[in-house]
Amino acid sequence: MLPEKVKFRPSPRKSKKVGMNRDRYKNYSYACETLLTLMVDKKQRGRTAILSLKKFSSELFDLLTQFTASIGGTGVAFLLFVVCNLADGKATFCASNFFNTGFGLGLVCLAGAVNKLRVTILSISKSAGKFGLKEEKMMQKLDESTRDIYYTTAALLAVVMLRFAS
Repeated sequence: MLPEKVKFRPSPRKSKKVGMNRDRYKNYSYACETLLTLMVDKKQRGRTAILSLKKFSSELFDLLTQFTASIGGTGVAFLLFVVCNLADGKATFCASNFFNTGFGLGLVCLAGAVNKLRVTILSISKSAGKFGLKEEKMMQKLDESTRDIYYTTAALLAVVMLRFAS
């Protein structure tokens, strides 16, 4: 009996998606860095800020969408927790439930502020090619959106401090 010839198949090539996913996460970290730089560093103005927003606009849009959904979902969960406790009759509307309600509403408001920043970044990235007088207006909108996030976060921290103080 003759030995059978075994045909070797070439090994399948690995997909390039692994490298692409790694690059995508790397871009997310750069997008986070860009967002934090824009929120903290007031010296970076004008064309450089708009160009960095345009470069990472899709990653920032995805990232801020995820932030909005997670923050808003947590706020709604707090509100539903309070409503279920009150409906079940386990607890009356005491200070704990009052502060939990305030915390839930604060988280929902913070999600709204983050969503406003997302919409602002989207409008800036779409009209980034049109420089000129609109550049100042774009930066004003960006500053207004970040200020909304700061004020909402400060109010939320005040509610948390009151919750732990009581």
